[in-house]
Amino acid sequence: MSPQSTRESMFVLGTRNNEERTACHEGGVLWSAGRDPFKTVPNRRQRPFPLGVAWFVAAVIALLVIVFTRSKGTRLDGLEIQGTATFEKQVIAALTLLKTKSPEAYHLVTTHIGLIKQAQHTGMAAYARPPTFELSERTAFYSLTWCAASIAHDAFHAKLYHDYLQQHPGHAFVPNAVWMGEAAERHCLRHQTRVLKDLGAEVEEIRWSRALTHRYWEVEYHKRDW
Repeated sequence: MSPQSTRESMFVLGTRNNEERTACHEGGVLWSAGRDPFKTVPNRRQRPFPLGVAWFVAAVIALLVIVFTRSKGTRLDGLEIQGTATFEKQVIAALTLLKTKSPEAYHLVTTHIGLIKQAQHTGMAAYARPPTFELSERTAFYSLTWCAASIAHDAFHAKLYHDYLQQHPGHAFVPNAVWMGEAAERHCLRHQTRVLKDLGAEVEEIRWSRALTHRYWEVEYHKRDW
């Protein structure tokens, strides 16, 4: 979620039980000397290209583009980043900003997140191995400070999750209310606000992180547009 919209949050989590996250153009033919070449072959007819085949070819091309534009992953202080080269560059820049201007927040990120992965939606899977923060392009490229603060925000969610496990040895399940929902969001937003101030973020971003009227955390993971 960006500061411009109540639907543009960058950092909602989801439930462990449901595995949700707290994230044609037309070609022309050039005729020679104004003649239609098909008129010289009376029985020749143009065959329409099957629509199903066209969609299949388009899907294969899209998959190849994704495969060949993604790197094999980048590491920074033990934290793995996976996505396109442009995505990884943005995340590395955001983490470097955190490390320089908000070292305590950076420590939480590298302690409680093991993987930052490019995804369609944004959300934190603190229960994954390693703990995985799925980050959408809309969140990552809103601004460098917002990207960094969003990572810090979800690292705090993961901290709440892992702190509970440390405080309750032998427990394999963490109640959702411990690391998700309104109470948890209040803690994470306060942390995010501090980080944004450390980073020298725009006033609009800081103001948004202080508000709770948008209630972005109630949006289901697959319905998020951030």
